[in-house]
Amino acid sequence: MLMIIHRLHLTAEERQTLEGWQKKYKKQSPKLRQLQIVLNSDEVTGRRPAGELAPVLGVSTRTIERVRCQFCQEGMGMFEAKARKTRSDKKIDGRVEAHLTALLCQSPPDEEPRWKLQVLAERLVSLQVVAHISTTMVRRLLKKTNSSLFTAPSNG
Repeated sequence: MLMIIHRLHLTAEERQTLEGWQKKYKKQSPKLRQLQIVLNSDEVTGRRPAGELAPVLGVSTRTIERVRCQFCQEGMGMFEAKARKTRSDKKIDGRVEAHLTALLCQSPPDEEPRWKLQVLAERLVSLQVVAHISTTMVRRLLKKTNSSLFTAPSNG
């Protein structure tokens, strides 16, 4: 297996910034460990080998190599906050709830006495109200609106 050695050369400004950031993280923070790995991997002040650094920081040598590689690729940007992904249930807004309520006001398909969760979910997708929606999310929306116009799945 070919091992690539990543050499880090921090400027005085970068080193000072990283040392300042060390104070803002809690002791067990993953970001603090990354900072410590980068600071101890600096060629200018004396690089410590991964085998020597790993037991001191309580991480594996692979983690040290991975952090060094990430710093070489991203630089100081690796310490910036990453954008959080929006949960799918947060994409459900009042518009979807209004469409669901409107569907419930219509008569159910196939001579059924009540709407089924799966049919409601499929109908919302076919009307292109949402790209996809689970029956669980439909159930939550109905519970939120206190609607009793559907048939909940039975456990038997």
